[in-house]
Amino acid sequence: MGFDISFFLVALREAIKYTPVTLFLALSALLVGIVVGLGLAVARVFQLRVLATLSRVYVVLIKGIPLVIILLLLYMTMTRMFDDIAKALHLTVRSKDIDLVWVAALALSLWSIANIAELLRGALLSVGKGQYEAAYSVGLSRRQTLFRIILPQAVPVSLPMLCNTLIGLIKWSSIAFVISCVDLLNGALIAATDNYRFLEAYVAAALVYWGLNLSVEQMSHQLEKRLTRYRKEAIH
Repeated sequence: MGFDISFFLVALREAIKYTPVTLFLALSALLVGIVVGLGLAVARVFQLRVLATLSRVYVVLIKGIPLVIILLLLYMTMTRMFDDIAKALHLTVRSKDIDLVWVAALALSLWSIANIAELLRGALLSVGKGQYEAAYSVGLSRRQTLFRIILPQAVPVSLPMLCNTLIGLIKWSSIAFVISCVDLLNGALIAATDNYRFLEAYVAAALVYWGLNLSVEQMSHQLEKRLTRYRKEAIH
């Protein structure tokens, strides 16, 4: 059996059709990761007692568990809890009525928070301690120091790492097929269930993933060049 070009184009079309689902999973996880991860990173950098400890425990816990296990644990616990609560409240809706995209998005977000918290912490620590001391010496509060002095310097440092995280999220979103969530990969594979042309389906999905990640990398490169140029202009 040779490589079927005509079916490859069919699988490619199906993969492209479900690309918005993959982008939603990756971008929502990235956004949640940046917002919550920044809070965890700040808690550790500024040593905010209980929050710093909780942040450290969370990062160690999540980074030590494979993402697919996080996804499956969420899927099983959330569906069981939802059904129990629905029965207790005499609701007709059940877990089977939930869009599984949200379960996959939550699992990716939990993973994203831990990883982005660590890379943002590294970016914040890359700013010299003298910057903090100088800000405090002129009467700036911790909040003002963070948003006016530290973050503007840490963002360009973290940008390449955030780009790599987004690329990773786009690829990791493919595990959503484990819980039958129809994303880019699953869309291509479903098209192959009738004729078992899975090679063509995998190649089509790989091509779309490659195109997405190449686009992200190019946009990140352009943004990084612009930020670097602005920093040079600010220095002059």
